[in-house]
Amino acid sequence: MGVLDEIIVGVREDLAVREASLPLRELMDAVAQLPPTLDPMPRFRAPELAVTAEVKRSSPSKGALADIADPAALASEYAAGGAAAISVLTERRRFGGELADLVAVKQSVGVPVLRKDFMVADYQFYEARVAGADMVLLIAAALTDAELGRFLELSRHLMLT
Repeated sequence: MGVLDEIIVGVREDLAVREASLPLRELMDAVAQLPPTLDPMPRFRAPELAVTAEVKRSSPSKGALADIADPAALASEYAAGGAAAISVLTERRRFGGELADLVAVKQSVGVPVLRKDFMVADYQFYEARVAGADMVLLIAAALTDAELGRFLELSRHLMLT
């Protein structure tokens, strides 16, 4: 089993715990009440440089990267520095992230926020939207062609560009 496969196993285990505590139906109901997401494309299409800054504590290949006690404060610094978007790692086991990091970041900045995680189930997309994500990252190497197509459609439906 490779590193990616091991990460996905952990993601699915953690996901099962979250699903048991908060049913998908409740997330779906919450999404129906949300305002539209922020569109990152105007900044990315503009002639000026557009940077996506990242809140990332660690990685499997490099180990600990940064002690980020306050993701919202870091994201605020990124936004003040001109970041067009903020990427927030929410995978816990290998990257030290939490969905709460995304919530805190979204509440502190006025730029689009990306949930960077290993998206393997519909639940995560609804969860991301409720947490405030404007975008999600799809890691094609972790998905079948059918999953990728279905997740693209779900992302569009949820306005997660």
